[in-house]
Amino acid sequence: MPTSRKQSKHAGRFLEAILGICLLSGCVSSTAVSTASPPSTDTAASVSAYVGTKITCAKDAAVYRSDRQGMQECGTAAAGSFYDIDSQSGSYLHIADSSFYLAATAVQDSGRWFRNDSRLLRDASHVLVTRDSYQIEDVQGSVQLQVQGTDTYDIYVQPSGEDPRYGIRLQNGIFYIPADAVDHLEEANYPEEESADSLPVLMYHFFYSKANGESASDSNWLEVNDFQAQLQLLQEEGWSALTMREVLYFMQGRAEVPAKSLAITIDDNDPSVHTYAYPLLKQYGLHACIFLICGWEDPTLSWENWEMREDGLELQSHGFLMHQGGCSGMGHGGRLLCVEEQEGIEDTIRSFEYVDGGFVYCYPFGDVNEHAESIVSQAGAKLAFTTAWGRISPDLDPLRLPRIRVSGEDSLARFEASLQE
Repeated sequence: MPTSRKQSKHAGRFLEAILGICLLSGCVSSTAVSTASPPSTDTAASVSAYVGTKITCAKDAAVYRSDRQGMQECGTAAAGSFYDIDSQSGSYLHIADSSFYLAATAVQDSGRWFRNDSRLLRDASHVLVTRDSYQIEDVQGSVQLQVQGTDTYDIYVQPSGEDPRYGIRLQNGIFYIPADAVDHLEEANYPEEESADSLPVLMYHFFYSKANGESASDSNWLEVNDFQAQLQLLQEEGWSALTMREVLYFMQGRAEVPAKSLAITIDDNDPSVHTYAYPLLKQYGLHACIFLICGWEDPTLSWENWEMREDGLELQSHGFLMHQGGCSGMGHGGRLLCVEEQEGIEDTIRSFEYVDGGFVYCYPFGDVNEHAESIVSQAGAKLAFTTAWGRISPDLDPLRLPRIRVSGEDSLARFEASLQE
C-alpha cells in the first residue's frame, strides 16, 4: 500500500501534478537486451526509498521478470503512468500485486499517493489466458504495460458490448486487458464467495462538532462523533465501501461485490466535509463519493478537493449551475426539471469535466423527471442518484437510483437497521 506524503511536500507537488509538468529523466530504453545487467544506483538506500511509494517515469521504460538467470526484459512500461512499488530485488523495484519489475534508474517519485484497491469478487469459475503479446490498460484505456509472453489472470470484471475488456487485479486495483488480447478462458475451481444482490447507498450532507461549540441547523447535520461511531460500526461488521466504478459494474452485471457492500455519498461538499468527515474516512480506510456543486467551487480544483481525492474520496457531479430554483411547482423547483435541453446537457458535461472524467450525477434537490433524466443521459451519465429511499439493485433504472438518507437525529441502532432496509 503506497504511503502518503507529509502535507509540506504535497503543496509543492500539487500544481505540478495538476498541470502535468514532468521534469523526470533517466528512463531506460525499451530496446534493452533480454538479459539485463544490474543498473547502477548511488546507494542501496536510494533504491529502497522508492519502496512503498507511487513512482513514474518520463519515457517508456523496460519491464522485467525475475528467473533463475536474473532479470529478463519482458515488455514496456508507458511513460507517465503510475506504479505502486511494494518491494525491491537489488536495484530493481517490484510493481505491487504483479510479477513485474522496473529498474530503479528508470523511475522517479511521482509525488502522488492515490490508492489502488478493489473490493470486487473474482470469477470463481474461469481464468483468462492471454495471447503471447498483450497490453494492460487503465480504466480510461491508456496503456500501462505492453507485455511479451503468455500469462494467466483471475477475472474480476467481465467484458461488455460498450467496454470489451476484462478487468484483472494489478497493483491492488483493477486494470484491463482487451478481449481481443485474450487467447482463451480456462475453467477454475475457486470457492464461491457470498455476493450481494442489492446494496444501500448512504446519503450524508453536513457535519459539525459539539466540542467546537457548533450545533445542527437541521437533520442533515451529523455530529462528528456520531459519524465516527457509524464508521466504526461499518468496520467492525465487515462492510465494504464501494467506489462508484464498482457500483457501476455491479449495476451492469459485470462484477460481483461482497454480500455486505455499500456506498457512501456526501452531497454539496460543504467545508465541514474536509474538516470532519474526510479525516475519519481516511482513518477508517473507507471510500466515499462527494457530489460537488461544481459552479460553486473554485475555478480550478482546490487543494482540499485534490487532497481528498488522493486519499480515496471520489469527486462526482451535483450539477454545475443547476442547483437552484427555476421550475416552480415541480418537485422542489430545481432548474434541471424544465431547463432548455441543450443548456442542461452543456451544464452537466461541464460538471463532469470539472471533476475530471465524471460519470455519476446527483440530481439537485433530488428532483428528476423524464426531461432531467434525458439530459444527464445525453451528457454521458452512467449512474444518477435521487433522494428517494431504498436500496439499489441491477434491475433498477441506473439513472433514478434511490439512497438511504442518514439523519443527524438517528440513533446508532437506527443507523444499523437502515443498512438492511
